[in-house]
Amino acid sequence: MTNTTADTAGTHPHDVGPSGSLPTFEELRAATGPDGPTDVQLAEHFAPVFAAVAAGAAQREQDHELAFAAIEYLRGSGFTRARLGREYGGIGASLPQLADLLVGLAAADPNLPQALHGHFMFTEQHENESQGAVSEWWLAEVAAGRIFGNALVELPPSAGKRPVHWIDADPDTVQSAAATGTTEVARISGDKFYSTGAIFTDYLLVSAVRPGLEEDGPVFAIVDARDPGVHRIDDWNGFGQRLTASGTTTFDNVPVQAQRTQEFNVPTGVLAYTVLWIVLTATQAGIGTTALADITDFVRGRRRTYDHATAETPAEDPLVHQVIGSVSAKVTAARQIVRGAAATVEESYRQVRGHTDLEDPVVLEAHARANIALSEASLVVSELILDVTNQIFESGGASATDASKQLHQHWLNARTVASHTPLIYRTQAIGNYRINGAIPPFHSTARNSTPASTTTGA
Repeated sequence: MTNTTADTAGTHPHDVGPSGSLPTFEELRAATGPDGPTDVQLAEHFAPVFAAVAAGAAQREQDHELAFAAIEYLRGSGFTRARLGREYGGIGASLPQLADLLVGLAAADPNLPQALHGHFMFTEQHENESQGAVSEWWLAEVAAGRIFGNALVELPPSAGKRPVHWIDADPDTVQSAAATGTTEVARISGDKFYSTGAIFTDYLLVSAVRPGLEEDGPVFAIVDARDPGVHRIDDWNGFGQRLTASGTTTFDNVPVQAQRTQEFNVPTGVLAYTVLWIVLTATQAGIGTTALADITDFVRGRRRTYDHATAETPAEDPLVHQVIGSVSAKVTAARQIVRGAAATVEESYRQVRGHTDLEDPVVLEAHARANIALSEASLVVSELILDVTNQIFESGGASATDASKQLHQHWLNARTVASHTPLIYRTQAIGNYRINGAIPPFHSTARNSTPASTTTGA
């Protein structure tokens, strides 16, 4: 378990650069033009970065060691700002290109794309629909290599957790802060869970409610993850995706600065959920990619066979060929599905530009297209990769279950990813849309049930 608090040295984690042998963001930016990078440029630039990330992944899993060095490799090489538009200081990769990169990263370490999902979700929101000063600041920080995360989900008080409350600063505090050149407007305190990737990040997007005004809904603020009142604990205990730096984040009297709040219930905020699902489906495809590579290597060197086998070695056995061929086809299909779905989301972002009303037919149509595309992609890719990570054992026999080979970890990771925003609800939304034209829910947030209530939430 890791408990991390503010940096006492007062430096951002990104000040520690990656290995000098790895390509840098500056090299990538210099090599790409105003029209954005090519697929080949991205593949060549990030191949050694992904190799460096993958080199320690198995040992990290065994030792339950969070991938701080790997995050610095990604930061220094420009992975976290590859999608950022060139005019903002990035290189302007397309969303399908980012999806490809996420697959590649997931193949190296499936924890890391998921750990970075909040960074990509909300950067996409700010880049496509400016909220003024907060968007300008956010995008500038991304260009500087900063990483954003989120702490949005709460466990109920019955679990011994505190709701996160927003307490407006009194006039004297506001005046005193202004005198020192700061602009404190509130303080937040409480506990969050499922704060995926929080331990790796420089800033956290946090939701809070004003006591007595809960019916008004949450407010969203970005706070410095190094603040002394922020405590990030690595206590996520799932059987898969164990190193996504998820878990409890506590806030104790943490200051909120003016122009560090953002609106969520806007068209691009709604579309942000589909970016999350791109990350998750890309993670699934990456898990399948490595599962295929691992079982192929295992079979290639295996000599143990059976009296009723159809060849002397597994590598020569047509039945084993059939298993590997089926696995390969499913992994390739998954990768193509992810890229195609990402293209639909990118077009939906273009479609909503200039439209700010969630009831606008243009917004509703764009949301439905993106939501259904990613719901369908999530469903099919999850089924493909769960089958892949189960089917690989058909070619390895009992030897493939040796825990030291970690082949089981692929299924554990794939099963855990598939549990996010449960597929049963998204499958139902697809059917209701196809039959009745019902617009899918704008948000897919979890909430605590009210036992006495007879209504259902979206």
